[in-house]
Amino acid sequence: MGIAIDNLPENFRIISNPESRDSAQSSSADLFAKIVYAGKEITSSSVKGFEKWAVIHGLVMNLWRKETGDVSNTAVNSSAYLGMDEIQFALPCSDVDLVAVETIAKGQIVDITFMKTGNIQSHNVSIEQFAFMKAQIVSTFFYIQTAVTPSVTIRFKPKQIEITRFGYDAQGTATGSNVYLIDFVTNTSK
Repeated sequence: MGIAIDNLPENFRIISNPESRDSAQSSSADLFAKIVYAGKEITSSSVKGFEKWAVIHGLVMNLWRKETGDVSNTAVNSSAYLGMDEIQFALPCSDVDLVAVETIAKGQIVDITFMKTGNIQSHNVSIEQFAFMKAQIVSTFFYIQTAVTPSVTIRFKPKQIEITRFGYDAQGTATGSNVYLIDFVTNTSK
């Protein structure tokens, strides 16, 4: 189901103003994306420690396992097939929007990584990372309105996803990480 511009609520805003959080002094929890195209990072911010990442407004992703439809108590109800819907995220317009259009036009791939950060001991630290390898951008949606920061919503499909959860103790010292990888081409995970 799609949403057309003509049926959006009157006060709808797809973007937020990142000025108060996208600065060298920012230490609040945030969400970032890094896009690598042709071996180069095309994202940036002025957030200390995340200069090669773009501040994004949010993302939507859905990982699933194919169900067979048999609901009996004795049957195994799912197959071994893993899938992921198109991932969608929004950010202010920048050079990223032109790269999104170019990769769609040329059918090229990118690597896209999302980072969720949190404030621990007054420092912005990584909490969780979602790395999507060999992704193809399949659509871009521009939202441009007078007196509102223009934004672009990007949708893509990856070949692999690697999820990393970072751990910290009560003093804010890193205690390691847990990593899980899913390859949608070979339908394997580890």
